[in-house]
Amino acid sequence: MRHVISAPPTIDVVAKAEALAKQGGAKLLRDPSRAACERYGYQTLYEMPLALQKETRLRLIVDHIADLKANPNIVCDHSVFAWLADWMRWCWAKTPTEEWEAVMSVAVEAVALYDRIEHVAAGPAQSYNGYDWLDQRNGTQIERLMRHLYVDLNCLQKVTGLSGGPK
Repeated sequence: MRHVISAPPTIDVVAKAEALAKQGGAKLLRDPSRAACERYGYQTLYEMPLALQKETRLRLIVDHIADLKANPNIVCDHSVFAWLADWMRWCWAKTPTEEWEAVMSVAVEAVALYDRIEHVAAGPAQSYNGYDWLDQRNGTQIERLMRHLYVDLNCLQKVTGLSGGPK
């Protein structure tokens, strides 16, 4: 089973991911975002020039698809939803329609490979790690955008952990 966790950056999902992987005898794959930034000498995506930031964001999704295809029994402590929501939050206005459609067509590929999407809207606070943007208002906005992406990407039937509407 390909099981992903979809959570804003303000929530620490490591223990949840480890427990799910152990329970299912699955490989655990950690979010590669920070390492992707460090490869280019940046601490976060937000420091990168816009073109490199977009290229890196898309590469994360493409590499995620490759990981999913290579591992039929995997738990990911990340998903395309948080990545897309963050893109929408911070650089969507500088992403032309055609480019966004191309990004979404790649994201659809990833979502098609997901068997289960664990939506996490509350949990232990993420500790400062020098990478994640921990502003609570930003986290709430990311979580709201993820809920919309489930509908837009037609995968609500795979999502667990949803209760009520957007917060």
